[in-house]
Amino acid sequence: MKNIHFIFIFLSACIFTSQAQNRFRPGFKAGIATSQVHGDTYTGFDKFGFDGGATLNAKINEKWKAQFEILFVQKGSKHVGDASKGDFSYYYLQLNYVEVPILFQYEHKKFVFEIGPGIGYLISSKEADHNGDVINPLYSTEVSGSIGINYQIYKNFGINWRFTNSILPIRKFASGASTVSNPGLRNNVLAFTLTYTFGNATTE
Repeated sequence: MKNIHFIFIFLSACIFTSQAQNRFRPGFKAGIATSQVHGDTYTGFDKFGFDGGATLNAKINEKWKAQFEILFVQKGSKHVGDASKGDFSYYYLQLNYVEVPILFQYEHKKFVFEIGPGIGYLISSKEADHNGDVINPLYSTEVSGSIGINYQIYKNFGINWRFTNSILPIRKFASGASTVSNPGLRNNVLAFTLTYTFGNATTE
């Protein structure tokens, strides 16, 4: 948790001091995360949550940028059975993360394509099924990879679509079985956010 605090302080300092530097552009984003947990037997991005936070964009050259973010992201899984089909099952998992992605971006006209790794820290969770609350251990740290597309709507406003997938598992399988390619449960997240970036970046 101390590492997350350090990253937050460092990124906040960068945002507030970067106004005087042409190469850096602070900003913020907010929107919706739809998610599922790969390997929990339930399919579909049925869990909705918040995705948003602060961003800092660094222009490398006319086409390439790097973007650092610190986000609050709600991930997890949700399943509601269909009583008409005899399915009375229920499952709910909410995972609240502080997440720090580092993205490499390529700009083409009004589109910006992005890819990069991220690290997240689980700050709280809630899990329940049709029998009540469930307590199962989860790993406190998540390592993930993201790919996405940004589109400039108007001046400094844009929209972002991003898919994020856990690289390392968030929990072992209940059976304890695992393989190198499938070591455990993993988060899958589709996020849709509105972005705003301050200023205009120019290279030196």
